[in-house]
Amino acid sequence: MVLPDSKLKREYFAAFTTLFFTWLVGPCEVRESEHKGGMEKNLVHIQKCRFLQESNCLGMCTNLCKFPSQAFIKDSFGMPVNMVPNFDDMSCQMVFGQEPPSPDQDPTLKQPCYKLCMFQTKLRIHLFSTYLIIIY
Repeated sequence: MVLPDSKLKREYFAAFTTLFFTWLVGPCEVRESEHKGGMEKNLVHIQKCRFLQESNCLGMCTNLCKFPSQAFIKDSFGMPVNMVPNFDDMSCQMVFGQEPPSPDQDPTLKQPCYKLCMFQTKLRIHLFSTYLIIIY
């Protein structure tokens, strides 16, 4: 772990994300969320994710953004982060300091493909299986 777990660390990660990743994901802002009984500014709300909007594919969002980002931030910086995409309005929340659910318990993987997704369900399942083989 690079820095010990603290409110300052979680809030720093949230602020850093909004400053340096807007070009990639679109407009985002820091919001408060409950963490271990207290309120912290450790949540980043991405208003409309550019990646999801452009790909129009839940499988790409999940397998090329959510899972890899969660793993990279945890493995590289010791910061757990739970990314919670909202497929209805294409927003996303990044909750720093919150452990993500295991892939078999993640509600993101239970969502059906968009009707306009050009890859459809078969590729989504294949990508998810490939991800599990590579990571685990």
